[in-house]
Amino acid sequence: MKLAQIVFLVLIGVSITLADTGDNAGYAGSFLRMGLGARSLAMGNAGVADSENGFAAYYNPAGLSYLKDRHLSTTYYFLSLDRQLHYVGLAFPLKPSAGISVAWMHAGVTDIQGRTFTGIPDEVYETGENVVYLSFSNAFHRRISVGLNFKILSHSMLNLTGSGLGFDIGVLLKPFDRISIGILLKDIGASYTWNTQDLFGDRGGNYTDTFPQILKIGLAYSHNSTFAFIGDVELSDKQDYRVHFGGEYLVGDILFLRMGLDNINPTFGAGLAYGFMKDIQTQIDYSAMIGLIGEGSTHVFSWEFKF
Repeated sequence: MKLAQIVFLVLIGVSITLADTGDNAGYAGSFLRMGLGARSLAMGNAGVADSENGFAAYYNPAGLSYLKDRHLSTTYYFLSLDRQLHYVGLAFPLKPSAGISVAWMHAGVTDIQGRTFTGIPDEVYETGENVVYLSFSNAFHRRISVGLNFKILSHSMLNLTGSGLGFDIGVLLKPFDRISIGILLKDIGASYTWNTQDLFGDRGGNYTDTFPQILKIGLAYSHNSTFAFIGDVELSDKQDYRVHFGGEYLVGDILFLRMGLDNINPTFGAGLAYGFMKDIQTQIDYSAMIGLIGEGSTHVFSWEFKF
């Protein structure tokens, strides 16, 4: 417990110190950096060292090696400003020491009012981004696992479609029974390639929009399944530095209470775990995040089945 308290205080200090650094939001692929799964989001969008669940493909594919059950996982964001974000994924353990996952994530904006050069409303537009995750992980030792994501990316906007590929590489270390350390290299080589000739004719051409390359390092600590602390430090090649951390407390073997900080933004949430039917366990999670001024708060629900 003393170690968790020390790390907690250090991360608060780092979070405050880095609060005014750069911002990845203006670059391509921003929907892949919003976070996923109400449980992790309620704990500050941390999860690199705590990914032994159905959302491992997003936070750290190395966690797939330690799955004991098959996981069907879903997430739905309730967002303002006509934005959408949802996810569905299926993860399997491969005995004795591996795991695989396939998942799909979609984000978009609808009801975008277009205008002419003179300001007169014309067509209503929408835009959408999609990624398909194909993930594999293997534990080379009971305390060391390595995982890989292969990502198929697409982005539709107006009459254009951009596409590309990307990779994630994750490592999960378990030096002690209660402590895990995670490392993730995210969006390696990821980009959208556009051909604008259909829109601009001879003035068009090929254009590549690259994603920020991100390194995440995380720590997770659990105590007798009743308390957990997780924290991540995130470094980007676009000079963006962020800290994510939070905690979870189990009440009565069924109810989880959670809170955290996503950089400097507070997060809250709760979860309910119970037997859904014979041989199927389920968990429903909720998280709330205070958004930027004018954006409104964000509410996220996740539903995960283990069978």
